[in-house]
Amino acid sequence: MSKFSIHNEKKVKELLENNWEKIFRYSQIENAIYKNFINNFDDMNTLSKKIRDLLKENCFFDSLIVDSLKTSENWQTTKILFKTITGEFIESVIMRHLTWRVTLCISCQAWCPMACSFCATWKLGLLKNLEFHEIIEQVYFATKLLNNEGDKLRNIVYMGMWEPMLNYDVVRDTINFVTDQKKFDLANRRITVSTCWIIPGIKRFTNDFPQTSLAISLHAPNDEIRKTIMPVDHTYPLKDLMDSLNNYVKITNKRIFYEYIMINWVNDHIKLAHELWKLLEWKLAHVNFIPYNSWEWTNSDWYSSTPRFIIEKFQKILQHYKVISTIRATMWDDIDAACGQLANKKK
Repeated sequence: MSKFSIHNEKKVKELLENNWEKIFRYSQIENAIYKNFINNFDDMNTLSKKIRDLLKENCFFDSLIVDSLKTSENWQTTKILFKTITGEFIESVIMRHLTWRVTLCISCQAWCPMACSFCATWKLGLLKNLEFHEIIEQVYFATKLLNNEGDKLRNIVYMGMWEPMLNYDVVRDTINFVTDQKKFDLANRRITVSTCWIIPGIKRFTNDFPQTSLAISLHAPNDEIRKTIMPVDHTYPLKDLMDSLNNYVKITNKRIFYEYIMINWVNDHIKLAHELWKLLEWKLAHVNFIPYNSWEWTNSDWYSSTPRFIIEKFQKILQHYKVISTIRATMWDDIDAACGQLANKKK
């Protein structure tokens, strides 16, 4: 029988029961791993040698290999490039905010099938959906690293290699896992799932996680422009999306985060700011303006970042109409921490 992940609670419990061990032993294993950050079976001193040997014979801790780890000069950002046992490269990013809040951006796919023209991640297409333990291992590695620094993970965003709604069942299980008090003990409200607006996934997410935050990769306030940069709009047009989001807000009463990457001469005409506020007026909305990362080589011949003063004009128009917005601070230029950059270079 092949080994299974130590993070697979169901299988670990079955292993204990099948070997006539009392089920409370799992609580000792759980405490050792997620509270004391022990990731070596021999160091689990609260367990008998028999159980430790049983775990070593049947379980593994790590399926991901850390290929590289880069931290920015200001220490705010750490980017981890992992390699899976099947050879794919995936990325996670730790962001240490000046407010002492620490956020981990994780991947749920190896690359991405969505083909957004401004993104580096889609260039190889979808290589595979990540398995449950491959997502949890990203969280565990970051949590252990932060613990060694005397810090603690506060937030998780599913915004790495991507699309969460196309790997929904696994993403759902990982959210339930990281919010378990005996595991990582994160509050649901401190988790954000970002999507290109896969409407069936949004409907499931609304019912499953009314306390978890939702972010929408919008990037244009109309179908005409959005179709030129995001092929998903052909399948799920804007009207259908807004209907599903209105239902989300009605059920959850939670504000939705709208991500809007600013690309010069593509989606940054001032008239689009007026379209954007009309789209979002009287809605629980927060727009996050993201300067296009010109270091991403994807379409770099004709894509460039919108000048800062234009982005600020966009923001002032939204402010005038009481739509909340922020301009995302760039924290990671010196370590290529935009999504897909390190993996692209490795490939």
